[in-house]
Amino acid sequence: MTSKSIARRLLGTTFIAGVVLTCAPAFAQTAPASSATPAGSDPGASITPAGVNGGDQTGNNAIVVTGSRIPQPNLTSASPVTVLNSQAAKLQGTTRIEDLINTLPQAFASQGSAVSNGSSGTATVNLRNLGDQRTLVLVNGRRLMPGDPTSPTADLNFIPTALVKRVDVLTGGASSVYGSDAVAGVVNFILDTDFTGFGVDTQYGLYQHDNRDRYSQQLNAAAGYSAPSGNSANGHTIDANVKLGAGFDDNRGHVVAYFGYRKISAVDQSTRDYSNCGLSALSTGGYTCSGSATSFPAVLNLVSGGRYQVAPNGGLTRNVALFNANPYNYYQRPDERYTAGFFGHYDVADFFKPYAEFGFMADHTNAVIAPSGDFSNTTTINCNNPYLSATQSAVLCAPGNLVLNDPSNNASGAATFRNPDGTLYNKANVAIGRRNVEGGGRDADIRHTDFRIVLGTKGDVAKGLSYDAYFQYGETQYNLIYRNEFSVSRLNNAIDVISDANGNPACRAAITGADANCVPVNFFSSDPLSAAALNYLQVPGFQNGDNKETVVNASLTFLGDEYGLRSPFADHGLGLNFGAEYRRESLRLEVDNEFATGDLAGQGGPTLPLSGAFNVREVFVEAQLPLVEDKPFFHSLSVDGGFRYSDYSTSGSVESYKGQLTWAPIRDITFRGGYNRAVRAANVQELFQAQSVQIDGSTDPCAGTNPTFSAAQCVNLGVPTSRYGSILDNPSQQYNGLVGGNPQLKPETADTYTVGVILQPSFLRGFSASVDAFSIKVKNLIGTVGADVILQQCGLTGAAEFCNRVHRDQFGTLFLTSNGYVEDTNLNAGFLKTRGIDTNVSYNYRSSRWGTFGLSMVGTYLDEFRRNVVPADYDCAGFFGGTCGTPAPKWRHTARLSWTSPADIGLSLNWRFFGKVRYDKTSSQPDLAGSYGPSDARIGAQSYFDLVATTRVGDHLDMRLGVNNIADKKPPILSQAAAPIGSFGNGNTYPTVYDALGRYIFLGLSVNY
Repeated sequence: MTSKSIARRLLGTTFIAGVVLTCAPAFAQTAPASSATPAGSDPGASITPAGVNGGDQTGNNAIVVTGSRIPQPNLTSASPVTVLNSQAAKLQGTTRIEDLINTLPQAFASQGSAVSNGSSGTATVNLRNLGDQRTLVLVNGRRLMPGDPTSPTADLNFIPTALVKRVDVLTGGASSVYGSDAVAGVVNFILDTDFTGFGVDTQYGLYQHDNRDRYSQQLNAAAGYSAPSGNSANGHTIDANVKLGAGFDDNRGHVVAYFGYRKISAVDQSTRDYSNCGLSALSTGGYTCSGSATSFPAVLNLVSGGRYQVAPNGGLTRNVALFNANPYNYYQRPDERYTAGFFGHYDVADFFKPYAEFGFMADHTNAVIAPSGDFSNTTTINCNNPYLSATQSAVLCAPGNLVLNDPSNNASGAATFRNPDGTLYNKANVAIGRRNVEGGGRDADIRHTDFRIVLGTKGDVAKGLSYDAYFQYGETQYNLIYRNEFSVSRLNNAIDVISDANGNPACRAAITGADANCVPVNFFSSDPLSAAALNYLQVPGFQNGDNKETVVNASLTFLGDEYGLRSPFADHGLGLNFGAEYRRESLRLEVDNEFATGDLAGQGGPTLPLSGAFNVREVFVEAQLPLVEDKPFFHSLSVDGGFRYSDYSTSGSVESYKGQLTWAPIRDITFRGGYNRAVRAANVQELFQAQSVQIDGSTDPCAGTNPTFSAAQCVNLGVPTSRYGSILDNPSQQYNGLVGGNPQLKPETADTYTVGVILQPSFLRGFSASVDAFSIKVKNLIGTVGADVILQQCGLTGAAEFCNRVHRDQFGTLFLTSNGYVEDTNLNAGFLKTRGIDTNVSYNYRSSRWGTFGLSMVGTYLDEFRRNVVPADYDCAGFFGGTCGTPAPKWRHTARLSWTSPADIGLSLNWRFFGKVRYDKTSSQPDLAGSYGPSDARIGAQSYFDLVATTRVGDHLDMRLGVNNIADKKPPILSQAAAPIGSFGNGNTYPTVYDALGRYIFLGLSVNY
C-alpha cells in the first residue's frame, strides 16, 4: 500500500472514543428464567453499560461477548456494547421488541407498527440512523434471515419474546466477525436455551387519550371536519407467551419449547384531534387543514393552467375542497402474530455435542390508507361526453385546452377524432382527480410466514481446541392482497362516454366491442357511483414471494493458555478463532398483471416482478492476546484483531478487518480503543429491482403560483419562463421518482475507530458509567441521491448530472402523471458520516432494611450526521424533514429510577428525552435551505415519563401494572411537508419517534415453576 493510499484511508476513517465508569467488580447479570426472579427484584439491571457485558450465547459456561467469537476471560469488551435484559421489556410494557430497542438513543425510526402508508408489514431496527439495511440482526450469534422480499432486512417479529434473555446492541462495524451488513452495528438476541421449568407471561394493554387540543379542533371546524373530543381508548393489545424446558439423561440433553400469540388492534388517525386532518403550514404562522387535490367531487386539472372542482348542477368552481385523507390512515396497524419453536442439544461426548433449533412465525397485518381514485390516471376527455354540462364544456373544451394536431405549435389547430357513427369530435387535456369515496380505504392485507432451522454440532477435539459447525436455513413467505383499488385501464374506458343509438350514455369501448362489460361513470357531478360502476372500476392486486437464506459455517477456537502460549507478563494466553462460511441469499417477488402493468391507480406506478440471488464464500480469523496482567500500572493490557476475506458472486472480493486494544492501569479503570473496517454488499433488491415510477420526493420548488425558485432556476428544472408560476403543485406534498436497482453496484466500506475508558471504582460499589465518542463513515454508499436533493442541486447549479434527471409531464408537473418524475435509481455515490458521544450510567444500592434502589441512563450526543453526494454536502445533526429524514436530535436519553422493597413490591420511573430539532429547510446550509412555514421551524425538547409497579404474589406469580406517557402528552405537530411519509412521518408527526397515541396502560402477569 502506498503512503498516499494510507493517508486516504486514514482521512476517511471513523473515530469512537469512550469512557466507562463502573464501580462494581462485576455488573449484575440477568438471572436465569428458571430461577423465577421477582419482577421488581433487579431494577438496575435493565440496561448494562457499554463495555460491561456477560452471559453465554451458546449454553455453556464460557462467556461470549457480542462482537467476538472468542470466549472472554473477563467481562470487558473492547467494543461499546449496550445490554438490555428481559426485565427491561417487562418494565417498559412493550410487546413489540422493536419498540424496546427504539428507546435506546442509538436507534432511529424504521419499519414498525406506526407505519401504514409504505409499510412492508415488518419490524426492523436502524442503528445510528444509517439505515436498517446496515444493521445486522443475530439470534444467539447467528444471522437472522431477511424478512420480506420487498424490503429484505431482518424482521424482528420473528424473535420469540418468551425466551429473550438479553439483547446485546453493539454500535459500530463488526463485519470481520459476522460478515456483511454489520456496518452501523449488531443487534444480538440472546435466547435462554437452558431454561428449565414452565413459564407463562401474559399482558394486556391499551392507549388512552383525552382529545382536548382546542387549536386542532378549531382547524378541523374551520375546514368543516368533525374532530374527536373527549376520551378515546383503543389500540388494545393482547400478548401471551408460554415456555417450558427440561433436561434428560442426567442433564446431558436439554430441550426448550415456546409458543407465543399477540394481537394488536388498530388505531385510526380519526381518533386523535391533532391527526384528524392533514396539515399545511401557513407562511404567516400556524396551520390549516389541507389535503389532496384528488378529491370528491372530482377536481379537473387543465394543461392550459388552472384547477377546477365539479360543483352541483353541472357547474365548476375554483374553490377546490381538498380531500382529507387522514381519517382513513392508521396510527397503529392491526396485527396478529403466532410464534413457536424449540431449542435442543444432547452431549453425546465431549467431542460431539449436536444441537438443533427451529423457529416459526405467522404474522398478519393490514395497512390501510386513504381511498384510491383517478389520480390523474385519465388525462383527456372527449368533448362530446353527454355527462358534460354546457358550462363545463365551455371551460374544459376551450381552444387553448384542446388536444392539438401538433402539440409543439399552438397555431396548428385542434386534433379531430372519429366517433363510431363517423362523426368527428375533439378531446380536451384534463387530468382528473376523483376519490373512490364509495369503495373506502386502500387495504394492503399482508401476511408473512417464516421458519428457521439450525442444525449443528460442537465439542472439544483436543486440549484447548474446540469446534462449532452448523447448517442454517431460513425462509420468509410473503403474500399480499391489495383491495379497493381502481383500474387505470377501466377508468379510461369508463370516462370515455358517448351516447348510444337510443341517446343513453354508454362507454365507447362497449359500443365498439373493446370492452362489453364497461359501465360508464359520471365524474362531472357530485352523485355517488352506482354499485355497477364501482364493481367495474375496482380490481384487487396480488403479490407473493419469498426470501431464502442458507448458511454453512465451521470454526475452530484455540486457547493457547492450555499450552503456555501467553505473554511472559500475563496470566491468560492467546485466544484464536478461525473458520469459513458459505452464505446464499435468494429473493423472488411475483406480481399479477394489475401490479406489473401499473393498472392499479393508487400505487403511484407499476410494481414489477423480481427474481435474483447471490452467494458469498468467506474465510475469517480472530485473535486475542493479553499482553500484561496484574503489574504496576498494568492491571491488564490486551490486544485483539480480526480479518475476513469475502468473495461475492455479484461484486467480487472484499476484505474487512479490525484491531482493538484495552488497557487497565488499575482495576478501577480501563481504557480501550480500536479500528474496524466493515463492508456491506448490495442486497438482491438493490441489485435487481426493476425500475418504475413511484412516490419519491416531497417538494417541487417550481410549482405553485409563488415558486420557491426563481424563473431562471426553474428553467434549469424544465419550466419555460412563459409557464413560471402556473405549474400545478401537489397539496399532499408527494412527487414522483424513477426508482429501482442497479446490478453494477459495488460493496460499501465503513471505517470505524473507537477509543474509550471504563472506570470501576471499588469505593462506590454498584455504580457504573460510560462515555463513548463515535464517528462512523460509510463510503461508496449504496442508495439514492434523493429526488428533493436532485431538484435542489439542479436549480442551484444547473449541472447536467442533476438536471438531466428531471422529467416533467405534459402538464409541467412532477406528480400528475407517471410521465413526470425525477430519476433516482440506486448507485454508489458519496458517503454517510455520523459522529457523537454515548453515555451510560448505572447504579444499584441494596439495603436489607430499605430494599434495592437502581438508576440507569443511556444518552447520546450527536455531533455530526453528514450526507455527501457531490456536489451536495449537508449535515443533518439536529434536523428533520424531507431531506434529513427522521428527527436526529443533538441529545437524546432514556433514564430509569427504580425501587424494590424487601417485600418485593417495586416502583420504576422511566424518563425518555428527545432534544430539540429544526426543520432542515431552516438550515443555513445551501443544500438544505428552503422556504417553510414558521410553525414547522422547530420541534422543542420532548420528555415522556413512564411508571410501573411490580409485585410478587406467592412463590410463582409476578404482577406488573404500568402507564407510559403518564401525562398523556400529545406529540409535536407538523405539516405534511415537514413530516413526509418517506421519512416515517404519519399523522402530522413522527409516531415512530414521539408518542402519538397518548397514555399506554398495561397489566402483565408472569407465572414460573
